[in-house]
Amino acid sequence: MKPLAIIFLSVAVAFLSLSASAQNYIGLHKDEIAKRMPQENKGFYFEKEVNVDDRSFLKYVNTLDEQTILFMIDTDGFCTAVSRMYNTWLYDQVVNELNSKYQQVSTNKWLEVKEGKSYDLTLIKGKWFLTLTIRPHTK
Repeated sequence: MKPLAIIFLSVAVAFLSLSASAQNYIGLHKDEIAKRMPQENKGFYFEKEVNVDDRSFLKYVNTLDEQTILFMIDTDGFCTAVSRMYNTWLYDQVVNELNSKYQQVSTNKWLEVKEGKSYDLTLIKGKWFLTLTIRPHTK
């Protein structure tokens, strides 16, 4: 494959992987998440559900982009928080997308208002990966 084609393909994959970077499924039942994930997050597949005491989480993985989405689920089966992990080299792209879609409130925190409810989006940059966590807004 020619170097220019490889670069174009890499940029296209990176762009597509960010198209739903902060998908907020808080409040949805886990059955609804299972229906929506394949349609709204191409390339992600269900890996497992892990139960811890009275709570659980759903793990979806995209092996091509090396990304993971975790949905924290309460005892009734509803999503209470979402975490998405990315490679650190996507930091600038993730920040740019967050800045374009949400109100930035600090260096690593944004605010989303959806259907009259507010959510905190927090981006943490680790040594090997980024974690974007969405939770209901706290004052």
